[in-house]
Amino acid sequence: MTGAYHCGPVPGKIDSRQEAYFFIIADRLKGRPDAGDLALTRAKKSYPKLIIMLTVFLTVGVVFPTWAADYQALSLEDCLALAREHNPVLGASREKVREMVADYKAARSKFFPKLTLLSYYQRLEPNRLSPGGAATRQDLFSQEGLASLTGKQLVFDGLTTYHNTKAAALGKKAQQQEVARTADEVAYQVTEAFYRLMQAKADLLVAQKALRERREFLELTEAFFQAGKITRVDAFKARSQMLEAEQGQVEAANAVRLAREILARTLGLEDKDPIDIRGRLPEKFTPAGDFNALWTQAQEANPELKRLKLELAQSQALIKAARGGYFPEINLQGAIGMRGRDVGGRKEEYLAGVYLEYPFFEGGLTRAQVTKAASQYHQLLEKQRERLDDLRVDLMNGWKNQEDGRKGVEASRQNVLASEEAYQSALALFRVGKATGLDVLTAEVELTRARLGLIGYQVAYEIGRAKVQQVMGGGATEAELLKSRQGEGK
Repeated sequence: MTGAYHCGPVPGKIDSRQEAYFFIIADRLKGRPDAGDLALTRAKKSYPKLIIMLTVFLTVGVVFPTWAADYQALSLEDCLALAREHNPVLGASREKVREMVADYKAARSKFFPKLTLLSYYQRLEPNRLSPGGAATRQDLFSQEGLASLTGKQLVFDGLTTYHNTKAAALGKKAQQQEVARTADEVAYQVTEAFYRLMQAKADLLVAQKALRERREFLELTEAFFQAGKITRVDAFKARSQMLEAEQGQVEAANAVRLAREILARTLGLEDKDPIDIRGRLPEKFTPAGDFNALWTQAQEANPELKRLKLELAQSQALIKAARGGYFPEINLQGAIGMRGRDVGGRKEEYLAGVYLEYPFFEGGLTRAQVTKAASQYHQLLEKQRERLDDLRVDLMNGWKNQEDGRKGVEASRQNVLASEEAYQSALALFRVGKATGLDVLTAEVELTRARLGLIGYQVAYEIGRAKVQQVMGGGATEAELLKSRQGEGK
């Protein structure tokens, strides 16, 4: 919690009278009621120290609570913002964009000339044979050194470099869509964990209320049993129901702890202290809309489908790049340098030429690479078809849960009202001896079940709506793409 604690005068505005009162109160607490005059004297001497003390005290009261402010009581928006910053899966997906950018730069680098500095020094046997192989009386050089600059510029390689660069650029865009898909998935997971925790907390309140009602009924049955109005069986049943309610409260409390841990893990927070949330279950419920219209929109906006389309285009570019191995490679090469020997001295030399390399035989390497790239393309086609079916099912599942929750809330609200009326009626009839304890216990169980059912439908509505948003492309897509593009420029 943030705030300032004001418990005294403001620093810099304390007069001698206020300071005297401070010392008078302190001395009277020590049992010295006649210390007023002495306090005035002490106040004048200690005025600077008192100002410092109060300033420090008020600073602690003002600043430290602000420093101690944390994000333990989180709204859903807070959870989504924290997950976008701290979730490790989303962080790894963003980091992979940098990898794709590096692949693109590596593929594009072959368009530029390659410059190499070469330098060496070597010693040779002077009594070796001459280059022609015949004996000679002339001394051959025994030491040689070279320093040169060599350049190579690719002219044609069957468009392999062009298609590799195009494939790398498509891979970068595909990874940006993967970041958006991951952001939508994380947003759904956080929303689900958030409402599961809210459901667990609401269930705990229901369990606590049920325990209070059954404990009160147990006290009533024991009093009636002591008065001889009911049998011992009714008291035993009431105690059994109370023990079950205690067990339900324990299970509900454990469910809250588990839901908090799941939410903390989903957020990716390094601080593993228990967190809490704030918010309310929904009160207004809107229809999910026409399913076919939603599916048409999802096919256009879903980031995973966009990524698969980009990956298919990337795979086609890789097939063309692999086919470039069937063509010869033409490049320009040149070198300039200085060669020195102990016999003959030192002299500049240069080299320039056009080189053509044709893979006459390579053991079927190019054919295998083309086959592999084509196979990957067909795998992506099948994966795209599979994901279309899966996403349609996911959308239908979310749409169904949202509609079931919306309809279920209406029925559950009426069921809660009816169950509460039935419980109050059974309890009133039991008090006058016109109903049995079993009737009251049955009404209590039905009432608890109705309350839990209403909470379940409210949560199911929100989770179903979050699933629909995920399949359709959630609200974090554009923000994540912007972050990805900003990361590329670094």
